[in-house]
Amino acid sequence: MPPVFSKQKRATLMNQAFNEIKDAIREGRLKPGERLVEAQLAEAMQISRFPIREALRYLEKEGLVHTKPFKGTYVTRLSAGDMEELYSLRSAIEELAVRILIANIDQQKIDALKSVLASMVKCSQKGRRNKMIIEDLRFHRTICELSGHRKLLEVWSTLENQLRSFLTIEKDLFATPHQYVKTHNPIIAAIECEDTTLAEKAIRDHLELGMRIIRQGYWEKVINSKREKEET
Repeated sequence: MPPVFSKQKRATLMNQAFNEIKDAIREGRLKPGERLVEAQLAEAMQISRFPIREALRYLEKEGLVHTKPFKGTYVTRLSAGDMEELYSLRSAIEELAVRILIANIDQQKIDALKSVLASMVKCSQKGRRNKMIIEDLRFHRTICELSGHRKLLEVWSTLENQLRSFLTIEKDLFATPHQYVKTHNPIIAAIECEDTTLAEKAIRDHLELGMRIIRQGYWEKVINSKREKEET
């Protein structure tokens, strides 16, 4: 009898597990601090534990999970300090990117950014908040890509997974998806006017707003909740 099914390669199963766990973390289905048990993940995905173990090892390299000796593997819980460092580094990178971009701007590049923003708007109108985050990151990545600075883009890309963790929190703290999306408008406007100083400020203000919203809407609630538990 000729073979009906192709044999799944170990690397294919590892990639499958890697992508599925990664998506679950990015979309908030696996929560920060949640323990990841190999046997449970293997059973849920109907595969052996080995590709799960390999996937977790690669996810740890990306900073999405971390292993505690003799305790297990957990979804990384980023702190308020992590956020401050991440956003300040991101601001420095993106301000440089937008400065280089404006020095070499043309209508095609402006149209590319407007296209991403239009996609973000469409996602917000349809209530597709997870897709909206993807488009948000694509907007900022596009600024870095259009700068033509390869090393800058490489550094920005290393931050992307952690950025998504914070954006998952941030998107739910705005009154409406539309309010979230329109915070990008000043950036586009400054780039279109070819005003470098204004564009750098727009990037900086945009990211500082995000930090402030997360700090007030999330971290302060976490701290207050811990205090209440300690007092009871």
